[in-house]
Amino acid sequence: MKTLQILALGLAVLMAGGEIARRAGTPTFIPLALDELAVCAALLWAAWRARRDEAPPMIAAWAGYCGLVAGLLAENADYLIHGREKSGAVFYTVTLAVMLAVGLWAVARGVRLARRREGGSRPGGS
Repeated sequence: MKTLQILALGLAVLMAGGEIARRAGTPTFIPLALDELAVCAALLWAAWRARRDEAPPMIAAWAGYCGLVAGLLAENADYLIHGREKSGAVFYTVTLAVMLAVGLWAVARGVRLARRREGGSRPGGS
């Protein structure tokens, strides 16, 4: 759980800092930065809750992160798939793909940790 906590803290700070630096002072700050900042807040909250070895908030926060990053990846990959011009499209697409892979790993790791703590029981199982 410690690895997920550290990763959640690091990514939340990096994402929030990047989004604030990118959009600060613009009139569209709130509508365009709100989704990233909400996910960052969820990751920070989950990292704080994980101090008590609580996996469900961590899994939920990472799943939300994956949803956000998957949407951003689809939006940026669209430029490459359809051959439209966008500055940095390849860089953003590759970066977002790596970010999604990290998020999916974190969700899977959280689920494994939760199952281990429950004694290996699975929902619907006997």
